[in-house]
Amino acid sequence: MYDICRFIKKIKEMQEKNFEACSMRGKMLAVCGIVKKNGRILMCKRAAGVPFQGYWELPTEILEEDEPAENALERVFFERLTAKTRFLQRVGAVDFSYGEGYRILAYGVELEKNFIHIYGYDDFRWVKPCHLRTLRVLEPHVTLLTR
Repeated sequence: MYDICRFIKKIKEMQEKNFEACSMRGKMLAVCGIVKKNGRILMCKRAAGVPFQGYWELPTEILEEDEPAENALERVFFERLTAKTRFLQRVGAVDFSYGEGYRILAYGVELEKNFIHIYGYDDFRWVKPCHLRTLRVLEPHVTLLTR
């Protein structure tokens, strides 16, 4: 008789691998964090000198080769926002194309404490979801936030 617990564990492992790898041939993979506080969402303004400068996005990082998504997410919060993550939960993914194929994996994030400094972004804001339309938000992030 086959052990059902082992079977379920195997399915979960396959789903986790599929979450990151599904449809990734030829695509760049990034990860973003959705942080909510007091009914507001953390949005960051892309810095001058990078593609889509001045646009707003969720805190985002491109994965390095063979890097787990959770590591890249912790890196973006620690290196760019000087914050440590306490809790990560996968919430979805979106495929999009700006000349090449991309996929962004989205995680719900809880921070251990508020951050003090930002690096690599020009600004940040805590935005009510109904006010997101007042910012120039990158389309994949709009998709993730409105699903």
